[in-house]
Amino acid sequence: MGADQSKTGGGDIVVVNKDPSCNDKSKEPIKRTVTKLQPLLQHSASFGILASDHAALRQLNPRHLIELFTVYEEHLRQSSVVVSEEQNQLSRSIKQADQSVALILAITEKKHNVYNVWSNNIQSSVKEINQQLAHINTLVDGLVPLVNELNETLPVDERLPTFTQSDNIS
Repeated sequence: MGADQSKTGGGDIVVVNKDPSCNDKSKEPIKRTVTKLQPLLQHSASFGILASDHAALRQLNPRHLIELFTVYEEHLRQSSVVVSEEQNQLSRSIKQADQSVALILAITEKKHNVYNVWSNNIQSSVKEINQQLAHINTLVDGLVPLVNELNETLPVDERLPTFTQSDNIS
């Protein structure tokens, strides 16, 4: 445990228990009961070490202290298991979120490329139509004087009204 902590920096997550068997895909949090430890001397927890603490500590039986430290060791072990399981679950959630974001990004990029192709096709079609309209407009402009000349050659009762530039397509 200390070796893992010494390798990591200040803000890194320390993996306490690298258990490869914690690869289950359950999304529900694992609930464990971790024993709560009470302070050895009740008043020391809130007021600091007092003179009476030393006397009380001398009266403690070493066997009871060993039992207390065993309980504390078990508490630390349980805490490390809980932290490890929560870290594994968070890691799975982060990986799943990364995969979802990557999938959404890929779909968005694909749609962007499709829309870009459509936009380019529409743009080129609009340019072609504008060119064709400009060509038709120049043809009509060239035909108006010819139609007027033909109209002049017709008998007066069969003539059409004269064409002007405002009559043609613009």
